[in-house]
Amino acid sequence: DWWGYWNNDELLRTLNMGMNHNTAKILLWKYENHLIQCGKAGYKVLRYDDIEQPHLEHIAPQTENKEPNNGYCSYDEDFYNRYLECLGNYLLLSGSHNISLSNERFQKKRESYTYLRQQREVLGMTEKDLIWDKDKIHLRHSKIVDYLIQTL
Repeated sequence: DWWGYWNNDELLRTLNMGMNHNTAKILLWKYENHLIQCGKAGYKVLRYDDIEQPHLEHIAPQTENKEPNNGYCSYDEDFYNRYLECLGNYLLLSGSHNISLSNERFQKKRESYTYLRQQREVLGMTEKDLIWDKDKIHLRHSKIVDYLIQTL
């Protein structure tokens, strides 16, 4: 029966592969509220409708930025298969914020990541080298998936 199919192993497998972008937005919203609750006491959780036109931002853009020193790792086959479309490379942004970023260099995108806690999480992860690469995507992906496995 279908209810026997979904267990923690199957959830983990699903979270570690590409997923529908609308689903990813909801999962990142849940993660945002987790980050809020881990911070200083006295702040309300974020309602999903508090974000104007929620968009799913690819931190490393879907179309490779070819500028020198763009702040991204190389887009090899491994990157396309395992990192580009994973939760660790996604950010929840408002529609206008996402549209303004387009296919920019990471350093420029990074400067705009100041509102949500997950945006500031990316700031903190990259403050020393200003680079968004496979290791950082994997680290962030693992943090998000660990949280989701514990709570879903």
